[in-house]
Amino acid sequence: MAKSNNQSIAIKDEIRSAPMWELVWKLTPVAVIAMSINSINTFVDALFIGQFLGETALAGVSLAFPLSLLTNAFAAMIGVGGSSLLSIALGSNDTITQKKIFNVITILSLLAGAALTCVGWYFAEDLISAIGGKGEVLAQGAHYYRILILGAFFQVFAVVMNFLIRAEGKLKTAMSMSMASMLLNMILNPFFIGYLDMGIGGASLATIISMFFLLVMGLIYYFKGHSSYPIDHKYFKIEPEIIKPILGVGLSAMMLNVMFLVQNIVVFKQISIYGDDWDIAFMGACYRILLLMLIPGFGFSTAVQPVIGINYGAGDYQRVKRAFFVFGYGCIGITSFLLILFEIFPVNILSLLLPNSTFEASDIFNFRIMMAPIFMSSLFVMAIIMYQSIGKAKISGIMTVLREIVFFIPVVILLPRWLGITGIYVAPLVQNLTVLFIILYLLRSQFKEWDVKFEKGYKEVN
Repeated sequence: MAKSNNQSIAIKDEIRSAPMWELVWKLTPVAVIAMSINSINTFVDALFIGQFLGETALAGVSLAFPLSLLTNAFAAMIGVGGSSLLSIALGSNDTITQKKIFNVITILSLLAGAALTCVGWYFAEDLISAIGGKGEVLAQGAHYYRILILGAFFQVFAVVMNFLIRAEGKLKTAMSMSMASMLLNMILNPFFIGYLDMGIGGASLATIISMFFLLVMGLIYYFKGHSSYPIDHKYFKIEPEIIKPILGVGLSAMMLNVMFLVQNIVVFKQISIYGDDWDIAFMGACYRILLLMLIPGFGFSTAVQPVIGINYGAGDYQRVKRAFFVFGYGCIGITSFLLILFEIFPVNILSLLLPNSTFEASDIFNFRIMMAPIFMSSLFVMAIIMYQSIGKAKISGIMTVLREIVFFIPVVILLPRWLGITGIYVAPLVQNLTVLFIILYLLRSQFKEWDVKFEKGYKEVN
């Protein structure tokens, strides 16, 4: 434990004093890989389902995809809330809070997993049908989701523990665990779907096993004493003073996922009105590619989270501001590079998920226009993570609702009336352009507030 504590002190000192670009190069690559697990697992599921089982199965999984975001939402709520509280506690040397966090997130994960499994199992067909599933597509989607939701607790608890490990600044450890789980899923998918001929349920089972493996690795990390903060099991109980800030910050992170869920439901419902099974499968492929493109944004935001949290807890607001800018520049640069690549080779990318398909010119246009605002989405994620990391949950929550509901749903409902199915793909561009100006205004106000505090402190010292 002494070795782990020394490592923790070294990491915290580095986050407090190392050159910011040095932290970018050290923390971001491992964070990008660690955060890629969900997106890559989702992509891999779709890849093998498309290759082995065809368009109808992919359409069914595409309709189940929005529902799977509920599990991500609960994991994000507990994980982001817990990691934000932990980073600030580490920065301020609050050992009492540090002792309680692991026990509280365990209880919350158990409750969330049980609720998700019960609801998902009993209402799978009703939920898929409400999104627009019919006939064989409905049957495939319900079968996939009903098996997948059995592993809800594994996924929630495993992902939450990974969040806390990152919050310590141990991104390489979190990355190694995520990589191992991701590779296991990539191996099991073709084995279950192709070799054992388990069909669409094989993809669900592969995901469950890979999440269970991630959970076991997390438990070994904690029970072997590798964490850099104390865990006291006498606090294995409901602690209102810990749960309240976790949920306060975490609810905004949950809302980001829930709003994305609502957005997906509305999108697929619109496609079921204006299109057919092919359009559902095509949109499902586009969403999975979009999630891959968002990996840098989530990775950079994950890497900057402990930097912002620990420095904010120490009262170094100017360093928090610099961290946002430096990590933000890197995020936008890499995202823009990927965007150019995907815009040039859309057919090659889409063919991975929809082999032997012929893409119309309108399909390619829709794909390109949907990918276009990706760098704006990355900036939004960075801003939301910053507000969550400094405990300003209300701002991040309001911005999430505005972006995902107020500025999107009316547009995605109205545009198809004039543009047909293309209007559904244009809606994200309108949404992100609107939100961009609001985010820039809010960031400017926050940075100005910190500048005033810095100048006041400088004058007092001198």
